[in-house]
Amino acid sequence: MTPAAPSPVRPDRRPAVRADPRAPSRPLLALAALLVVVGSVGWRRGEYFTGSLDPVVVAKAVVSLLALGLAAVLAGSGARRRVGTGSLWWLGLLLSSSVLGAVTAGHLVAGGVVAVRVALLGATVLLLLRAAPAVDVLTAVVRACVVVAVVAAVTGLPSYADGRLAGGVPAIDPNELALLAGLGVLHLAWRTVLGRAGAPAAAAAGVLLGVVWATGSRTALLVLVVAVLVMAVHVRRPRVGLVVSGLVLTGCAAVALVATGAVAGFLSRGGDGTSTLGSRFIAWRAALTWAASDWQTVFGGGLSVKVIRVRGQYWDTQPLDSSWVSLLVQAGWFGVVVATGWVLWTARGVLSAPRAHRVLFLGLLTFLLGRSVLESGLFDASVAFLLLLAVSLLAEGGSRERLRAEERLLEAPAPGPR
Repeated sequence: MTPAAPSPVRPDRRPAVRADPRAPSRPLLALAALLVVVGSVGWRRGEYFTGSLDPVVVAKAVVSLLALGLAAVLAGSGARRRVGTGSLWWLGLLLSSSVLGAVTAGHLVAGGVVAVRVALLGATVLLLLRAAPAVDVLTAVVRACVVVAVVAAVTGLPSYADGRLAGGVPAIDPNELALLAGLGVLHLAWRTVLGRAGAPAAAAAGVLLGVVWATGSRTALLVLVVAVLVMAVHVRRPRVGLVVSGLVLTGCAAVALVATGAVAGFLSRGGDGTSTLGSRFIAWRAALTWAASDWQTVFGGGLSVKVIRVRGQYWDTQPLDSSWVSLLVQAGWFGVVVATGWVLWTARGVLSAPRAHRVLFLGLLTFLLGRSVLESGLFDASVAFLLLLAVSLLAEGGSRERLRAEERLLEAPAPGPR
């Protein structure tokens, strides 16, 4: 009797997402990301580095060096991934301009130290991107930002009595706390676009949005909404449940905000809603005539310059609340031109990135650049600069081949029952 032929096995059309065998240990990558984020956020509010050493400055330097060392270990322990280096030329020009300006402005020590910190942060980012897949690095950094934001928000709850939530440990200002929480919202929105987010992600996004709201950072909230909308247009087949729940939540939130007057209170922010913008204009006008020589007009006065003298007011000095105006003072018109070219070059590369990466890159770039108009820190040893450089390095043509290979893992549907 002829044995029956075995029934054909239908292939599984839902490939599982497999871990990259060359990827480093995720706990070590998470630790490196946490160290680099902790070393990049502010530990004191309202104080700026002037070149002198103190325990806080030394401690931050130690944390940053530990992050760099761990990133070097991770990069050397496995196969190196290809990363473009064009962004480093833009960064080198920017730092060189600031150092040249610091020489003539008398800020060489302070300006040189800040430039070195930025360079070390750039080296750490480059090593991490060589060590692990792009999304793994960005995810680790964003999760570290969320951890720091949650700890800072919980320990800083007493500050909310004054009207704005600020960090307790570390003692970060409200705008920086909003940045960290907003990055978590963007990452969850990206997962939603790829169809990999569920109810826990929605709950986490709600908590992080609450943190952004409590900080009173209007710029961060407005730009965050724009960035999420930019990402949302990339949804291919929105699920019915996602659309319905989104509309219901939006409607309920709108009714609650209008009925309670929360929007008016948020915009006025204790009566300083218009005065803060007016004071920014005062500092911006002063920045146009800040330079004492043609050399400083071209090359600025160094990255350590965070406060500018103002005239005609009852106060003498004021912080520079704009990354671009700050750059004009710190690196001169040459630095502004270099940074503008760098951002446009990065945006062009982002638009050419594979879809799964492009969605995340666009959200991050929109959020970071939108904040930079009214908030400082984009071109400094900060979390904002960390992510800008990471996106820039990954969006280069030299990194695109690895992104295409990594995209196959990102676009693969989640594994389901056979």
